[in-house]
Amino acid sequence: MWRGRWLIISVGLLLLLTVIKRSEAIVGGSQAAPPPVDDPVVFVRHVGKSARVEGTRNRQTGLYAFRGIRYADAPVGEYRFQRPRFKRLAGDVDAINNGPPCPQPEPNNPYKVIGNEDCLLLNIFTPQMPDETTGLPVVVWIHGGGYRYGSAAQYGAEPLTENGVIFIPIQYRLGSFGVIGDGSRDFSGNLALLDMASAVRWVKDYVSWFGGDPTQIKVIGHGSGATAAMILSSASMSRSSISGVVAMSGSSLQPNSYDQEPVTSLNEIVTNHGCSAGNETEIVKCMRGKTVEELIKALTGNVGMNPAVEQKDDGRGLLGVLTSTPEMTMKEGDFPKIPLLIGVTKDETANGIDVKEIESSFNSVTNFLQTTSKKVGLDGFLNLNKSINLVDSLGGVLDLSKYLEIPKSWNVTQIFDKLVEATTDAVFNLPAIVTAQSWSKSSKSFFYSFEHRSESTKGSDFLAGLPLVSKTSSAKQKGAVAHGDELGILFDSHDVHGNLIERASVKSKRDINARKAFSTFIAKFAHMNASNPRDDSLFKQFSSKGTPYIRIGEQVSLENDFRFCQLSIWGAQLEALKSISCKFLGDGLGGLGKVVGGLTGLLGGQSRPAAPPNRVLGLF
Repeated sequence: MWRGRWLIISVGLLLLLTVIKRSEAIVGGSQAAPPPVDDPVVFVRHVGKSARVEGTRNRQTGLYAFRGIRYADAPVGEYRFQRPRFKRLAGDVDAINNGPPCPQPEPNNPYKVIGNEDCLLLNIFTPQMPDETTGLPVVVWIHGGGYRYGSAAQYGAEPLTENGVIFIPIQYRLGSFGVIGDGSRDFSGNLALLDMASAVRWVKDYVSWFGGDPTQIKVIGHGSGATAAMILSSASMSRSSISGVVAMSGSSLQPNSYDQEPVTSLNEIVTNHGCSAGNETEIVKCMRGKTVEELIKALTGNVGMNPAVEQKDDGRGLLGVLTSTPEMTMKEGDFPKIPLLIGVTKDETANGIDVKEIESSFNSVTNFLQTTSKKVGLDGFLNLNKSINLVDSLGGVLDLSKYLEIPKSWNVTQIFDKLVEATTDAVFNLPAIVTAQSWSKSSKSFFYSFEHRSESTKGSDFLAGLPLVSKTSSAKQKGAVAHGDELGILFDSHDVHGNLIERASVKSKRDINARKAFSTFIAKFAHMNASNPRDDSLFKQFSSKGTPYIRIGEQVSLENDFRFCQLSIWGAQLEALKSISCKFLGDGLGGLGKVVGGLTGLLGGQSRPAAPPNRVLGLF
């Protein structure tokens, strides 16, 4: 009898001690003991604040999800158009459901507004709960959409998390809410970038509680998100938090990566919103009086917005996020010594070309191409490093101005095909190659080309509303791999509210193979760090003196000579040309076929009739 009582007492004491120990961990200064393996709950104790974060667990895949976590307070009322206010975890945090997207036009109806201003949120997806082992590498995802469209809920995480990676998609203010200003210290206009920097800071502070390694944070973006990722990696407020960058179909060296006429753009935006152009106080006061619907609808017709270069930091005010042009940043090597993976799709602009609109805006396709050539030529971003000696002048082999002429005998299909390669080269391939070459002079850089055509998913599943993915019927470019087409291979496709797009599910054997290859490849980069170099033959550095690049299809392979000869026609100073024969250039137009370059036709027209190509908004 006494023996039975002692057994009951012993078990009771053991349970009591367990509860006390766990309670101490929650309120103490160290990380709490992990909850049961099936319990999607994280206990946090950081800078004197305690929190209990409850998420969900997918019992089929084992994926843990914590959705709709605020990294900053709601930017509403007097805080509209102000810098983000960092928010720490505290109390009970319900992280079960997706939060609302930031205000934006409904993709299929630009006059309908969706979203909520209280949208500075992020999601956390992890394959395992935190334990005593080394933390997992972290991927912070910045969606594209031309600073007008997109949400964190669109990107299904399983393909990446299956490879031992924590995936964290973030949201940031869009449209006028996130990009409005003149670049001055008091009114820089880069609120979207500041939101992203705040989210990266939050991840660094808290990801260890979710099983992540705060020293291994790779920032990955697509389109405008890729440009932003590169800007953040160089910004003084965020560069120390980032251990690597992946720029998918975007680069800070693209002609429209920043607004070169921010004052003009600001005046246009203010006028569109029914406010008077004046000083910052007057503009902000007027626009704070507008409803969300009024602010979004006023921008309908403009296809995108871009950040502005701010005044240099002088130590007397808040830190800026874009205080130098990306060209100057790259030329001076003012970026951290971290690895860069940059890539493109094979036919980036295939779904964004409208030949008739180009002819209407520029009178002829030839005029369009010649106008564009001035924006990417030797007086532009290509001439980053004047210390590099140009190879023998290609101008003597093929005159660029003559090369850009379109024969009158060509039909619409021939012109269309030429423009696809043209605009892809000038707007995507050239900036990506020059970026990789410049980055490689002080750190590791890798370049890839995504060339798999999916049988079910396409770029518009993620980027609906963006002219670059919706101007052209897919029938015109059978087999093309256009802007955004890689997204449905890397992620499960959802709409901006997080609803699964069943039609876009990866089902075919070819797509499944490509998904496995691409997601594994990206995850390997996420795992890369200086203290644990990966012995992987695929990660051959894109040296300024070498030519290797990575081709992504159903398999991943190492290739050489990525269109260097064709790209050099534009005057690009490519070191790789010293080891490549470009004799075929002597064949002139007939030998090169459809290779030239362009810019704005892929946007479906100009937002201002007299604007030069780089002023057309919303490339991504």
